[in-house]
Order: sequence, then C-alpha cells, then structure tokens
Amino acid sequence: MITPDKMTNRITLHGLGFIQVQLEADQRLHVWHPELPRRRCFEHSAIHNHRFSFISQVLVGSQRNIEYGDVWKDDGEFVLYLHEGARTANGGRPWVPNGRTDMVALYDDVIPAGRAYRQEAYKYHRTEPQGNGKVATLIRKTFEGVNGSHSTCRFGVEPDTDFDRFQWSEQRLWEVVQHVLLGAQL
Repeated sequence: MITPDKMTNRITLHGLGFIQVQLEADQRLHVWHPELPRRRCFEHSAIHNHRFSFISQVLVGSQRNIEYGDVWKDDGEFVLYLHEGARTANGGRPWVPNGRTDMVALYDDVIPAGRAYRQEAYKYHRTEPQGNGKVATLIRKTFEGVNGSHSTCRFGVEPDTDFDRFQWSEQRLWEVVQHVLLGAQL
C-alpha cells in the first residue's frame, strides 16, 4: 500500500540503525545508539548510495565510513535494489530489484568528532558507529540528483522491505537524541 510521503515528520528511525532529524537548509541530524532497531537484514544490506551528495560533520563519537566500487555482473554477490516512488505506510520507499553486483572496498576511514567527510551522490558506502556505538552527525546536502538511490542485499537474503520508521514514539526518539548529544540518562 502506497501512502503520501510521510518524511515531513521531523524525527524518525532509519533502517540502517539511526535516528534522522529533519532540519532547515537541507540539513539532517543523524544519531546512532546501540539500542536502536535496524532492519532485519542489516548485516547483509548496509551498503547503499544516495541520490544526493553531502558533507557529514561528526559531532559526537567517531564514525567509520567505507566507500565501495560496484562491478556489475550477472552472478554478483549482491542484489541491487532501486528506491524510487512514493513512500510506503511504514515510511520507506519500495525495493525494486535492479541487477547484481560485487562490491569492492575502495576507501576506509574513521572520522572522529570535530572532523567531516564528503559523500558523493550515487557512490556506494556504509557507515559504522565506533566506540560505544553512540554517534551524532550533522549532514548538509550539497547536490541532489533525480534518479533514485540503491541499497544492496546479499544474494539469497530477503531484504526487510517493511522496516517501520515510526515504531518508536517521537518522545522516545528525542530522549535517545538527548542521551547521545548531552550524555543524559535514557
């Protein structure tokens, strides 16, 4: 079932294990915490790209960013899923199979608080919170493409196409944000 785009919500979960807060001026606050839910297939589907370029400033903790090159092949290790179209009732976009690929790690960096990194549109990457798993980043979009983004999922693993971005209350999400940013108790 397709519903209108609900991402006008100021704060939601993301299937990659973080909270997303919509801010003004093409900015978003992303907050990771080890207790946040992630999509069921996360360990097999963390590599993805974006239809926009962005600069990500690490505010709290440290973030590992791994960039990948894709090698399209009929028997690739990963299935590519295109995300385009209206959002579903749970806040995600459809997962449409769009080919197979192998992923080759090209660049691996750990970015500490106070530093930033740049991610180009349509370039594959994955991020991993380091240390205690509590990380906050401020991203600012610098370019927006027109084609949809892709997620990958290891061949033979069913992607979690129904991750519910609204499964936690806004109050609970704000408490996690406060905990990570200010060290407050949950």
